[in-house]
Amino acid sequence: MKDLLTSGSDIDFEVVYNRYKTAVYRFCRRMLNDDDAKDIVQEIFMKFLETPFSYDGDARVKGWLFKAARNRCLNVIRDKEKFTLAADDETAPAENREFNDTDTVVKALLDKMPLEYREILIMREWSELSYDEIAEALDTTASSVKSKIFKARKKAREIYEKLYGEK
Repeated sequence: MKDLLTSGSDIDFEVVYNRYKTAVYRFCRRMLNDDDAKDIVQEIFMKFLETPFSYDGDARVKGWLFKAARNRCLNVIRDKEKFTLAADDETAPAENREFNDTDTVVKALLDKMPLEYREILIMREWSELSYDEIAEALDTTASSVKSKIFKARKKAREIYEKLYGEK
């Protein structure tokens, strides 16, 4: 694996981009939609390129990228919520649902989850960030992250049971 440093403390942007673009995109895509995710990834890496950044290790770079992506996703979500009506909270009967489309089930679960739980699950389960990397992105501690992940998984289970009537 190529080192992030070109020389001394200068970060090789191309290496950073190639190493993390897919993970950041997947995170943004789970938080939003495909078009918004692509725009945010471009914005984040342009900001990274323009921002003076002191190298403190790969985890620090990854944490910075995910923190920036998270903040931008939250801004987009807040902006969209201002212009949309609250979604109808009623759910269709379980017999009318399709159970074989995992992406549909996951999307339905994530859409119903509180934002703080949605983002932490996406970071952990799909972006595969460590507890420390998530803690850095969320400005909290690893123990707090572990606790929130536990609560988020419990909430996901509750939502699944409500949507699909299964345990």
